[in-house]
Amino acid sequence: MKKAVKRKKVRLARVAAVTARVLFFFSVLAVGLFAFYYCQNALETGSHFVLEKIEYRGANRFDQEAFSAFLRKNFDRNLLSLDIHHVRALVEGETWVKHGLVRRKLPTTLVIQLVEREPVAVAVIDTELYVVDEEGVVLDAFGPAYESLDQPIVKGLRNVAREESAVENAHRMNLYLQVVAALQGDSFNHTNSISEIDVENPERIAVIPSDDPVAVYLGNDFFRKRYEVFLSQKQLYFRLKEKYGLIEYVDVTYDNKIIFHTPNKAVVG
Repeated sequence: MKKAVKRKKVRLARVAAVTARVLFFFSVLAVGLFAFYYCQNALETGSHFVLEKIEYRGANRFDQEAFSAFLRKNFDRNLLSLDIHHVRALVEGETWVKHGLVRRKLPTTLVIQLVEREPVAVAVIDTELYVVDEEGVVLDAFGPAYESLDQPIVKGLRNVAREESAVENAHRMNLYLQVVAALQGDSFNHTNSISEIDVENPERIAVIPSDDPVAVYLGNDFFRKRYEVFLSQKQLYFRLKEKYGLIEYVDVTYDNKIIFHTPNKAVVG
């Protein structure tokens, strides 16, 4: 009987010890959670991390003043709770921005670093002139501020409202830049004699000479070689034009020959 009582007391002591440890653990956990919540709430609501300054890097054409005003009006002013991923998405949605990086600079500064798009050419799209970058992205309407862009006008880019226009324009703009690069060199610059480059048909790229609005089809490669074939037969071109009254287009996509298309016949040069 005495042994049974003793064993019961031992079990009760063990249960009491386990219960005490569990209560202690949950007490510590509760205190820790309260402290974490208190500290987090203090950081998010305190004045120490309130956004005071927005620092832009690499911004030249980006409207910093307008974007800062929008940011301060529509986003949380606490720097720690500010959704910088959302801010970055908005930054990269701006016309002139190619890439953006947004980061916090504690305690009170937001840093927005930009890689801006650069205008490289003037494009005619739906009868209007626009400034575009190397990917064919429309940056602005053409005006006096862009008169230094002295490359040939690019034709054949699609209206941005059309489906898949961004992909197609990037491809066509890449071809345009290839043609420009091929026609420029250390001792020559054939682009000075060209007013337009038409990339609407990537397999049948055409250039328009400045002195006469006739399409000269170069195909999709060997641009310099083929254009120089046309230049070598320029006098023949003018004689044929005088004889037939009109040359509709010139085709130099064939090896070792040039074809002048008149309203009535094709003349091989």
